[in-house]
Amino acid sequence: MVRAMGSLGRWVRTTVFVAALAGCKGEISADPEGANANGGTAASSAGTGSGTGGTSGGGAGSVPPGSNPGGIELQCDATVPGATPLTKLSTREYRNTVRDLLMASGLGAMSSAVEAGLAAVPDDSQGESFRALDNRISLEHVQAYFDVGVATGDMITADAARLEAAAGACAMAATLSESCARDFIERFATFAYRRPPSGDEVEQLLALNDGERTPAEALRAIVVVAMSSPRFVNHVEIDGTEITGEQTLLQLTGYEIASRLSYLFWQTMPDEELLEAAADGSLATETGFAAQLDRVFGDDRTRATLWQFWDEWLRLEKFTGFEHTRPGFRSLAEGESIGQADHDYYADMVAEIRALTELFTFDQQGTVADLLATKLSVTQSEDLAGLYGVEPWSGSGDYPELPGGTRAGLFQRAALLVSSLETTNPFHRGAFVRRHLLCDPLAQPDPNSLPPGSLDPPPLDAQQTTRERFQAKVEGNATCQTCHGQFSNIGFVLESFDALGRFRTSERVFDEQTGELLADLPIDTTFVTAIELDDETPVADAVELNERVIASKKVEACMAKKYFSFALRRTPSASSLDTCAVDDLAVALDDSEAGLAGAFKRIARHESFFLRKVGAQ
Repeated sequence: MVRAMGSLGRWVRTTVFVAALAGCKGEISADPEGANANGGTAASSAGTGSGTGGTSGGGAGSVPPGSNPGGIELQCDATVPGATPLTKLSTREYRNTVRDLLMASGLGAMSSAVEAGLAAVPDDSQGESFRALDNRISLEHVQAYFDVGVATGDMITADAARLEAAAGACAMAATLSESCARDFIERFATFAYRRPPSGDEVEQLLALNDGERTPAEALRAIVVVAMSSPRFVNHVEIDGTEITGEQTLLQLTGYEIASRLSYLFWQTMPDEELLEAAADGSLATETGFAAQLDRVFGDDRTRATLWQFWDEWLRLEKFTGFEHTRPGFRSLAEGESIGQADHDYYADMVAEIRALTELFTFDQQGTVADLLATKLSVTQSEDLAGLYGVEPWSGSGDYPELPGGTRAGLFQRAALLVSSLETTNPFHRGAFVRRHLLCDPLAQPDPNSLPPGSLDPPPLDAQQTTRERFQAKVEGNATCQTCHGQFSNIGFVLESFDALGRFRTSERVFDEQTGELLADLPIDTTFVTAIELDDETPVADAVELNERVIASKKVEACMAKKYFSFALRRTPSASSLDTCAVDDLAVALDDSEAGLAGAFKRIARHESFFLRKVGAQ
């Protein structure tokens, strides 16, 4: 197949890249110059929004304009959601989709070559938000997409049993009949494009069965081209019906709704049941959509997706590990098993966060406030339970409770408190709470405008606690104090916890070079934290700080914004339905009748979920 992949491969890679840069807003040419040099043309139509794939104009999968299968109409002055630009499949979505495409198409488990190709797709960057918001595409992406398609096609030619399973006994004949090729195309492309291929798309792929290729080679070429199509590697939503009076507002088709729903909770393509619900119209009804929403949400893949949200929002991947070889750290951690084989403290801490969020989402009907206030200890790790001073949970029965007066809720668990070194950093802790958990804006200082050494931690002093050293660093400096006044005191209250996340009432100061204990100093955790920026009332300790956070309801508002961005892969747009959707989610996160599960599902019930505003955001 080298002879047939040269010019075709170059065209496929170019088309995918150009489509990504162009935004895929109209029809992408399917007449590549030179692609016929070896017989056949390649398909890469992204559709034009005028009935492509039989989804508009009353065909299968069409949805009448104004439909709202989710049943929730936002009370809002705005009537149009923010613009949804063309987005590529995230790297996680792409890898999941390839895996599920192979299984749905009868090709079976991935080959090592496909796995290697998927590993070569560049990972998305988390940056300061979520990986799903990284919509950058590079030549490395395009090359990897093509290589994965080729590796998938190679699976067909390398195994006669797999070839027959994918395309039927007719694929074993000396020549590939048109009906055999058509049947394969219609099934494979339906899964790949997440809706039935249009007549033009079928014909373009059929042209690859040119009489020169063997059946295996023709099917291989079809797979490569389909998997390199912008329809496969992007979220393409241009088949819907224009809303009257709004030329850039589309009512999504049933197939597009199925894709939104599956990628929202599964981060992969719709399964056959969702595609069937799109085709028969039931997904466009309140009853049918509610049934599919419940089914999709109840799948274990939803747990994985929601865990990714928590993991990235709480920035749990950012921890670089304990510096357990430092003498000072070894002294701090004396009596613990950090750094020893079969003792992964941080993994246990992260597992606790996952277990806690899933407990209040799937097993108990809890709200954000419940999650922030809980004193339950869900860890089964003896190491982590020892840090908390409780017995590990047995895996059944009642959960142990954290010792009273020490800590409470999700945000005061060890995973969110630990430090790599033997000392804490109250600036980092306070800024994390203010910026990421409360969504309060914090200006980033210009490093060039700061005094020398401003970004260095203060030197160790056996006569001072960490709070005293950090406080002295910014006191009297108006440039620093303007910003630090918003978050430092939050970090000072959290000095109730050492670098391992253990509760303490005094701070042991160690020589970082020798590990010698230099002092054991009392800690003062009474500060004005101004969770509400105009609140000048001091808090006495971390438990009271947690109570202020809960009472403010700022976490619900922050989490609603964060979840909107994670789920819909775009930031909410001002003066649009987005603003009202975020406000509605914030209220839902505090609704004890629906619980967290109801709030997570609610975003798929908003009227805006079934619309697409065309244009760059």
